[in-house]
Amino acid sequence: MKDEMQNADASFLHLLYCLSMNSVKAKNSYISLFSSGGIGDIGFHDENFFCVASAELLSKRIEVQRINHIADERRLICGDLLLPGPFNAVLSLTEEYKAKQHQPVTAVIATPPCQGMSVANHKKGDELKRNSLVVRSIEVIQRVKPLVFIFENVPAFMKTICTGQDGINRPIRDEIEADLGSTYEFYSQVLQLSNYGSPSSRTRSLTIGVRNDITWVTPLDLFPKKKTAPMLRELIGDLPRLSEMGQSADEDILHSFRPYDPRMRSWIHDLTEGQSAFDNKDPLKRPHRMVDGKVIQNVQKNGDKYRRVPWDAVAPCVHTRNDILASQNTIHPEDDRVFSIRELMRMMGVRDDYVWFQEQEKINTASGMNELKTHAVNIRQCLGEAIPVPVTQSIAHNIASCLTPFLRFSSQHPKRAHVSEWSTELQKSAYLEVPALRKKNYAAYYTEPLIAFSVVKRALAAYRERQKKTIQVLEPSCGSGVFIQTLNQFAEFYSIDLTSIDIDAEVVAQARNRFSGSTNFANLSIRNADFLEEDSSELARFDLVVGNPPFGREKSDKASTWKKDTELSVRFIRKALSISRKIAFVLPKAILHAAYYQDVRNTIASTTSVKHILDFGEFTFPDVKIETVGLVVENNCDTLNKPRLLSIKSWPRQCVETGPTEYYLDQRFPTWVIYRDSEFDSTAKSLDLGAFKVWRDRRISRRLAVSDGVRVLRGRNIGANGRFNQDSRDYMVSATAAMPIQAAIKKLPGKSKYLAPNLSYKPRVMALGEREDAVPDGSCAVLYGTLTSAQSSGFISFASSETFRRFYRVACNYSTRSINIDPCLVFWWGVPETVPNVSASIDVVADSFK
Repeated sequence: MKDEMQNADASFLHLLYCLSMNSVKAKNSYISLFSSGGIGDIGFHDENFFCVASAELLSKRIEVQRINHIADERRLICGDLLLPGPFNAVLSLTEEYKAKQHQPVTAVIATPPCQGMSVANHKKGDELKRNSLVVRSIEVIQRVKPLVFIFENVPAFMKTICTGQDGINRPIRDEIEADLGSTYEFYSQVLQLSNYGSPSSRTRSLTIGVRNDITWVTPLDLFPKKKTAPMLRELIGDLPRLSEMGQSADEDILHSFRPYDPRMRSWIHDLTEGQSAFDNKDPLKRPHRMVDGKVIQNVQKNGDKYRRVPWDAVAPCVHTRNDILASQNTIHPEDDRVFSIRELMRMMGVRDDYVWFQEQEKINTASGMNELKTHAVNIRQCLGEAIPVPVTQSIAHNIASCLTPFLRFSSQHPKRAHVSEWSTELQKSAYLEVPALRKKNYAAYYTEPLIAFSVVKRALAAYRERQKKTIQVLEPSCGSGVFIQTLNQFAEFYSIDLTSIDIDAEVVAQARNRFSGSTNFANLSIRNADFLEEDSSELARFDLVVGNPPFGREKSDKASTWKKDTELSVRFIRKALSISRKIAFVLPKAILHAAYYQDVRNTIASTTSVKHILDFGEFTFPDVKIETVGLVVENNCDTLNKPRLLSIKSWPRQCVETGPTEYYLDQRFPTWVIYRDSEFDSTAKSLDLGAFKVWRDRRISRRLAVSDGVRVLRGRNIGANGRFNQDSRDYMVSATAAMPIQAAIKKLPGKSKYLAPNLSYKPRVMALGEREDAVPDGSCAVLYGTLTSAQSSGFISFASSETFRRFYRVACNYSTRSINIDPCLVFWWGVPETVPNVSASIDVVADSFK
């Protein structure tokens, strides 16, 4: 009793601790759409995933799931997901789960009907509506927002046309990108599933998406692991031979000889393994029909129809019509029959104890056999439409081993736990402990896995249609090997010859050790070198330069070709562009608008085609608060005179956009504006842009404070509509300290000078002439130019308006850190061409300014 009380106390204290930390441990759960007989669900069920909802059109298939206890009965939803009832039932169960568990659903798996997409279906009609069931799945994912989504379908799946939610017909790949691309990173690949755990041959398109905020996992981490499939003999060779139609094995009615028209037996009886009935020399032994006493030969539409399957090969693909001789690869290697249900179950990895109907336990009784006849077609169709169990189980296992163990939730928002034992090699590289000195000396901060994945995926996209061509890739800043590991994942599907270099010899030694075993690369070389000092002619063979170049600044070296810029990342960009047709880098977000990147921005915009800009916000580095972007650039002059499109994705704003490159990278402006829209353009047209220049000095700070002297003006002293706001934290400096600043400001050209908070998300200005007795510190920027009295009044009011706030946030690309009012960003402090409505300005107290 005492022990029980102590355990109860410990549990209560643990509960209090969890509540105090506002942290919830992750659970594994899933939703299955178009779940058929629950075969694909078995993999998740056996990996202890909780079924939130499983939806299927046909009641007899839902009944199979109920019998096998795939989920609680109320979670088995029978009906058409295009109808409000079943659709809302899935959403209702999801909301109930989220409210109770304080976390989202882990995964949604969808296998919408594929007949309209399959090359094996020669009777296609108007399948657009059927294919558009994919869109209903996408809508569920949008509403549920699972951590992971999975689509499995026929190879043509992603290229098949569907009717989008907006009523426009487009390929399924584009629909997924349009509707889910803002929230997920996904990857799609056509796989031969027999190489990935399936006991039988099955070529399928597999698409896996990971939510943007699950940065420690990539879609390729969750793909099924490679595994050699058994030969058919190993799989079913132990089952009894069946020679008579209707015969079944003792104590197993699922292993029975399905009867067919006896006249067809002669067509297959003499076939050896691998032969088709169409190969028979005797016309009467070839598939035919009799019309008015004449033999009419059947047309051989598929080469594997009426074909006897070999023993010593991987089991054939299980098709929906696996019940007839005329279908593909359905004939047993020795017996004159199609494969039995038991054999098909093994080909799909379904365990022997799976129950298909209530009477199944009545082994070989008359009632049992009659029930089997009733259910046989449904069972066979369920098996033909399913995902092999080992494949879904591998995916579920990967989620359970490399995603959820490191996941906690706070207010349903995912947080990555800090642990010492990571699951994947990519995670081990990303979260490698780096000594502080190395971080300082080499700017060594390593990229989150999903961020690296997103950059590499887009960089390799141009090679998707020719994946066998060897791509020469250079990674110029190896670091802990995050990009090497990411490229290694893609090298399973692309032929990649990778050279990775790093200036740090110790890092190179560690990377060589980690990659000393087998990899997916066609070739891998890791060496110690300074990318900027390497002979450019030796590097010119590369198709792609990809990675995360070092951030920070170093003293300029005018004698060096590539070290004239102080920004390290600019040095890497310039050299990479000089040697490669394509670069894909993770870079400081300041490259979009900071003045010290303006020259390289102009170079990129005028000489290359920018394909992708990915705004990662602060998602890129696990330990530091730096805003970054991904930049994918094609260095091909042939494309410069053609219409160019730029794809933009934002992690913090969860949006995607594609439009003309010249619009977002407008060279009339000193910055790139990736969130530009019609409202921004309308405001810009109403302003006289470029009216000011800017000056700022950081010599004044609180360390110079004195009890009596010259008042210091800080950003928080600047109120709405040009007001001066007192603040309890104000201070003064001596006249001696203030004098050089005041003198410098007086020398600034122009009659109009204004103070603006330098790093504020809430822009506003104050005329400096109102406080000539004061001196600004580094938190204020001085804007100077020449305005009329009316223009000045209008500018001060407009600078505090909600309209300008929205406009300026877009001009700053919604940055939260790199928004110093420098010679580029000052361009956007426009003067209204007409005096704005003063009532539109905002009036807030000084304490709200940060």
